[in-house]
Amino acid sequence: MNVLTRYRMRMARPGADEEAIARLKIACWREAYPGILPQPVLDGLDVARSTAEWRRALGEGIAWIAEQSGAPVGFGHMRDAEVTTLYVRRQDHGHGLGRELLAHLFDEIGCLGHRVAHLWVLEENPKARRFYERMGGRLVARRPVGFARYPRILEVRYDFALD
Repeated sequence: MNVLTRYRMRMARPGADEEAIARLKIACWREAYPGILPQPVLDGLDVARSTAEWRRALGEGIAWIAEQSGAPVGFGHMRDAEVTTLYVRRQDHGHGLGRELLAHLFDEIGCLGHRVAHLWVLEENPKARRFYERMGGRLVARRPVGFARYPRILEVRYDFALD
């Protein structure tokens, strides 16, 4: 079954989708990052704080949501030329959702006149890195994530030509 018959893609609605996105992001972090991020970071994730962050993010960029039977199972967000976020629930991996969400985000970035998009991914996340490399990403930079208590956690940047 392909992504378009099993799942529905739609643009996120500011003022309506922030809490759902926050809950999904927290669930995805807790699935994807044990052993990559310190457990206190994962344990400290908070729906109310994340909802407020998404309220700001949806005011500054565009998000796309993948749904199955009306429930969000994946989402991505872009601002300017950056894909700031892309997550799909583990049980929904392998159905083309990440590829479809990323394509929507790249379309949005292209519509803003950018010829190159970029994103940052945790250096110690080989599955995500392989995905971005298959999608045409070119590794161009490396930096600390920015957790003051955990300065050795790094992320890498991938650039994508939109032509």
